[in-house]
Amino acid sequence: MSAKPTKDGTPQKRLNFDVPEELANEFKAYAALQGKTQREIVIAFMERCTKQAKRTPERTK
Repeated sequence: MSAKPTKDGTPQKRLNFDVPEELANEFKAYAALQGKTQREIVIAFMERCTKQAKRTPERTK
């Protein structure tokens, strides 16, 4: 089942995975202290990772 598109029509994909309970609680508190949602922080992290990967030349083995 896919997530609903955003108001501007951007397709969404639901991610669902397990994390350690203590880490989840700490992350929830961190997000609250930042005044952001956990979703906002995770999406920003994913965007940084993918942009960095596009800039980094592929390493040869």
